[in-house]
Amino acid sequence: MQWIDRVYGDVTIDDPRLLALIACPTFQRLKGIRQAGPSAYAFPFKTVTRFEHSLGVFVLLRRLGAGLREQVAGLLHDISHTAFSHAVDFLYSSEEQNHHEHLKREFLERPDIEAALRRLEFAPREFFDDTIYPLLERPLPALCADRLDYFCRDSLACSVATAEDVRCFLMHLTVVDQTIAFTDVAVARQAVALFAVMNRDWWASSTEAYIYNEFAGVLKEGFRRGVIHKDDLLKDDAYVMGRLQGSGDPEIAEKLGRILDFRPERLKGYVGRITPKVRWLDPLVKVGPSACRLSEITGG
Repeated sequence: MQWIDRVYGDVTIDDPRLLALIACPTFQRLKGIRQAGPSAYAFPFKTVTRFEHSLGVFVLLRRLGAGLREQVAGLLHDISHTAFSHAVDFLYSSEEQNHHEHLKREFLERPDIEAALRRLEFAPREFFDDTIYPLLERPLPALCADRLDYFCRDSLACSVATAEDVRCFLMHLTVVDQTIAFTDVAVARQAVALFAVMNRDWWASSTEAYIYNEFAGVLKEGFRRGVIHKDDLLKDDAYVMGRLQGSGDPEIAEKLGRILDFRPERLKGYVGRITPKVRWLDPLVKVGPSACRLSEITGG
């Protein structure tokens, strides 16, 4: 399997066991789930899929020297994302906004995934909890492979970072005590600054709050009228959107229209029921023999 990745360039995976895992229908489903959820319908340049991101996290972990089990954890970390990604978190609200994590066991124990893991001599239970993999997952504001990949990928799609920015970030990475760190203070500052722009202008923006809250209203209306059912969210974006748009229901059509034809003036005075998760970075930076948080170096 060879492709040109928007973040890492030329990539090859040749282990037949990994290829069998990637070929599983449960994993292939991620091709139909946009990372930006309903926002991708308002802003079509948001083309990143959960499939692309999952492969990217695997590639980054491999580059950082992670063991095979952690690389596989990277491939599978988003396996349970529902249609429209985090949109479901605006239906079933929680502080962490991670509803998909509660579905993970169900997806990992599907026969196709379980059989593919058996070929790798792994079991589904080894991937229920990503927090046991320190390169893959770290709490904010640390760097981890998941956070670093979606930041690079989303910021390229949204034209916040340039290809040169991303190349520079990747060239200045190392691992310190099982934690990803930058090796240059100026590079770390640039990453933190662009991460803040992504949070302000996209991930936690008033625009995203509007789109996600309004789309949650569409889903609720679809459930109420029997147009969609909860199990439909275990499929992909196109399936659920097709059910909603094909319903012929004028109220659903009107609600969807406010998202598909998004206009900034709709934000005036708008207060959503749920606020998007706020994200920030304060990465480790290795300077000489020691490593410390960027904020400790800069005093900020």
